[in-house]
Amino acid sequence: MDERLPQYLHKPVQILWFASDEFVLVVTTIFVAIILGGMLGWALVAGLLLFVPWLRTKPRGFIPHLAWRWGLVSFRHYPGPTQTRFYE
Repeated sequence: MDERLPQYLHKPVQILWFASDEFVLVVTTIFVAIILGGMLGWALVAGLLLFVPWLRTKPRGFIPHLAWRWGLVSFRHYPGPTQTRFYE
């Protein structure tokens, strides 16, 4: 099984001019906006145009950690978002 590594490990994977997590967010939002249509679809696109520049001011990996904070995902071998103390 072959695995590709990027040339520079500190740089994120980039699709077009988006980072990989931004690309998934953009494609999903546009797909939902097309399905909903009308003013709600345009509102989603406008929200996306405001969210992506704000997201670029945050550190890499912000979206998965935000989802963890909201309890939508869990990281393996990592405490939950409501735990205040952690002992290794």
